Amino acid sequence: MSYSLDQDELEAIESSEGAEIMRNGVHILTATILVVAILMSVRMDLSLAVLNLVLLSLFAGLYFVGSYYLERMTGVWKLAWLIALTVVWIADILVASAGIYLLFVLFFLYLRVLGMVWGSISVIFGTAVSVGIQIPQGLTFGGVMGPVVSALVTVAIFYAFTRLHEINTERTALIRELMETREQLAETERAAGVAGERQRIAHEIHDTLAQGLSSIQMLLHAANRDLDGDINVDKARERIGLARQTAADNLQEARAMIAALQPAALSQTSLVGALDRMAQGFAAAADLNIEVEADGEVTQLPMKLEAVLLRIAQGAVGNVAKHAQATRARITVSYSDDAVRVDIVDNGVGFDVKAVESRPAGLGHIGLAAMKRRAEEVSGEVVIESSPGNGTAVSVSVPLTTNAH
Repeated sequence: MSYSLDQDELEAIESSEGAEIMRNGVHILTATILVVAILMSVRMDLSLAVLNLVLLSLFAGLYFVGSYYLERMTGVWKLAWLIALTVVWIADILVASAGIYLLFVLFFLYLRVLGMVWGSISVIFGTAVSVGIQIPQGLTFGGVMGPVVSALVTVAIFYAFTRLHEINTERTALIRELMETREQLAETERAAGVAGERQRIAHEIHDTLAQGLSSIQMLLHAANRDLDGDINVDKARERIGLARQTAADNLQEARAMIAALQPAALSQTSLVGALDRMAQGFAAAADLNIEVEADGEVTQLPMKLEAVLLRIAQGAVGNVAKHAQATRARITVSYSDDAVRVDIVDNGVGFDVKAVESRPAGLGHIGLAAMKRRAEEVSGEVVIESSPGNGTAVSVSVPLTTNAH
């Protein structure tokens, strides 16, 4: 499998911290080889020593000036720079054998500037030149293996470096993608939280303020009938008093809702007591006989659980008062070791449960959906049994094992 670097990848390598370390390493290697080659001029004839110093100086000048401007060069200038360095190197090894060590520097430059494919081809060319120049003096094992091993080591180092850079780039892209995904997920969760909170508030208003206002309206209509009909002033005053009490309770509910507190009724009494008080208001408003009873040992439940049960019962009794045309209703709270159940049963006209549940949710009939969603919040279940002409039974059961706190 071949590996090549495009210009963008090369620029990325050039700008990375690892590339900077490699460049500095090659600079140090070049300076060291140049110093060694210059010192070996001492053992040469004067004319050859001067020529060697000139060629080494020219190589050093080309190398360091070109390295400084390399990132600003165009492709043509980079190629011309490499050719000039190669020509000077070939000229120097014809003068002094120590110049052959500069081939190691050229290997890194070929790969760095030309990339893996063309750089490797240039490395093979440089290796062939260094071996070929030795032919007139006679080839030796060390003379052949030295350039070959240097070429293999250089290509392996550069290949490993480019692979590490590729892995690092992929990891960076993956981290960026994960961060973007996390931000999108957080945004989705925030949007879902806002939608859920809006739905919760809508259900809360429906089960408290809307039901209370409906009860007040029914009480005031009933009081008005008392005054218009038999002129039963005492009964009318009783209904008006209940309306005022319901309005006061609604005010408490609104304040508790704003402050994110527990239902006001539960802050003053138990679940059974809160249900009884709620039932009295609806009974007076709709001329209903509503009984509240407890079955089993009454225990204190977690506040969230009691609030859910109260809200569901409130919604069910509100439906009885407004729609059932019932004369009697019963609320039963059944306690057991692992669950609590609230049943609301009436003798009203009943309805088609499936037909009502199939309607789109709206402000006029969100009660049944609200009951079920509230029960699901505490791992509970609401079962509604009804049919036209046979009354309605609403049963909500929630486990205590998963709602212990």
